[in-house]
Amino acid sequence: MSERPTASLGVQLTPWSDSRQLVALGTRLAEAVDTVWVQDQMLSRNVYALLGALAQAGCGVGTNVTYPIGRNPIEMASATATTSELVPDGRDVMVGLGTGGALVNSLFRKDRPISAVRECIDLMRGLWAGERMELDRFPTLGAALSYKPGAVAQLTYPVERPPTIVVAGVGPRILAVAGAQADGLISPSNMPTLSRAAFATGDFAEVSGLRLAREARPDTAPPLRLIFGINTSVSADRERARDQARRQVALVVGNPRLWPDLERVGLDLESAAAVKQAFDDGRGVEGAAACCSQELADALVVSGTPEDCVPAVAELRDLAAAEGYTEFYIGGPLGPDPFEAAELLVSQVIPQVWPERTGSR
Repeated sequence: MSERPTASLGVQLTPWSDSRQLVALGTRLAEAVDTVWVQDQMLSRNVYALLGALAQAGCGVGTNVTYPIGRNPIEMASATATTSELVPDGRDVMVGLGTGGALVNSLFRKDRPISAVRECIDLMRGLWAGERMELDRFPTLGAALSYKPGAVAQLTYPVERPPTIVVAGVGPRILAVAGAQADGLISPSNMPTLSRAAFATGDFAEVSGLRLAREARPDTAPPLRLIFGINTSVSADRERARDQARRQVALVVGNPRLWPDLERVGLDLESAAAVKQAFDDGRGVEGAAACCSQELADALVVSGTPEDCVPAVAELRDLAAAEGYTEFYIGGPLGPDPFEAAELLVSQVIPQVWPERTGSR
């Protein structure tokens, strides 16, 4: 058997812990991965401050994901360009970009969110290239952020290492933007149309929208970077790991807008309805998670002990690689105890799933 080439690998952190702990956690994980991705949860620790600290600590970094709704892409461009000055040689700065989830929906009007993403990509790239950007070219962003008519923006410093832009999202319009304009596409396995069940349909490219993204790619553009996230919850305590997975899955399947996707790939709509009812009854995440069937949780998040997780993570890696994905990350929640999860990932899961990475960092 030929040796498997070393694939780019990352890990995703959620910003719920103390910032010093998150930087320590990322630094430990960076011993085994190329990129430490951080979720942008606007009311928690600031994603851009964390990226700077992690970069200074020696990590490749990325947002997974941020959004141009409620944020100013001029500041986003400058923040990530500044971070690129801190990242060591050989490591990336990635801007994972989407339209925002439940938190964004609760705080801001989302007027023309796909157009906002499209304009954000063009504006940030122009700023990184040192261009004078006429803000009238960006009407969706201008209406949301009150750009002054006739205003021009230009960074005051050169960007030697422009960040890479990768788009996350489900639905044909955002996938078309990813294919046409972005450098790559992020596909997390905790979304129904990107889950193990989606692969089992026999037509993952159609169900996931991957075919659409590829068809939108201009002939003159470089190949689309395909990044697959394997959402995982690992612990020495199997039941705690599974409980944590059900909590995350409840937050996904409790959204009725995703129910057609659940149905399309044959997942448990009855359990999803029970989860939503628990939220509606005020029972919170814990009560909703108790209504989530283990079968549904297992379909969207790998969970259990390292011995449970290794074959499941390897299976998803292989299924995604067969569809053309060449880069991967271990996605949240990681585990009930992030520090325990980090140690188990670095010492057991990653060496067994990606043995070619041993000693590569």
